[in-house]
Order: sequence, then structure tokens, then C-alpha cells
Amino acid sequence: MKNQSEKNKFKTKSGRLTPYALACGYIEEKENQGVRLKLWHEGGPYYQVSAFDHAKGKRIFWDSFERLTDARRRFSSFSF
Repeated sequence: MKNQSEKNKFKTKSGRLTPYALACGYIEEKENQGVRLKLWHEGGPYYQVSAFDHAKGKRIFWDSFERLTDARRRFSSFSF
């Protein structure tokens, strides 16, 4: 059984993925009405945030950020 400190490596108190979890390949996702929003770490210093409309088959946006804070702000600001 995992102890509390091992669990905290992957999730923050607010339930977001930690930088460690993102570096390990985990992806934060939300989906609503066929639109999928994703936040992930893509090697090097960059965090990616993208939205894709599966119903229309087209990308809404794809932004890159050097700071996780900025990537999270973009992820949280998207409204479906």
C-alpha cells in the first residue's frame, strides 16, 4: 500500500497533477460535448495545452508554455 508521501507525488491538494506526474507522462484532461482539453509536459521545458473538437474534426488551439503556472491558467480559462 502506498504511503501518503507517494500519493502526493502525483496529485496536488486541489487534485491537479504535480510537475512530477506530468514529467512522468500523465495528462490532465477535461471533455465536454466532444471537445477535449488536455495539459501535458512534452520533454524539455515546455508544457502543452490543447483543445480539439472531435465533432468537427479540428483543433481549437494548441499553446506551449515554459511555466506550468501559465499552462494551468490557460487550461483553466477555457470554457466549453
